[in-house]
Amino acid sequence: MRLLNQLKHRLLLLFLASCVMLGSNGCLTSGKRVVFIPTSDALVRIGPDVTGRVYHWTGSEWELSKNRVTLPEGWLAGPLDLPVGEAE
Repeated sequence: MRLLNQLKHRLLLLFLASCVMLGSNGCLTSGKRVVFIPTSDALVRIGPDVTGRVYHWTGSEWELSKNRVTLPEGWLAGPLDLPVGEAE
């Protein structure tokens, strides 16, 4: 009986410690959030400090930039109805 109580006590402590560690993980992150944008025809407005690699049209195909670029705050981004590799 005593062994069973010790086992229950250890499992309870392990469970509580796990909950604290998992719960604090969200608090210790840098505060960045990810926003899921569903695929649709909706536009989004670029916020502050947005950087990344972008595709640019070379006249014959879309080419991914080698370096990261900073996108100006307030620009709009969204899908085009053009198939990949075609331009108007």
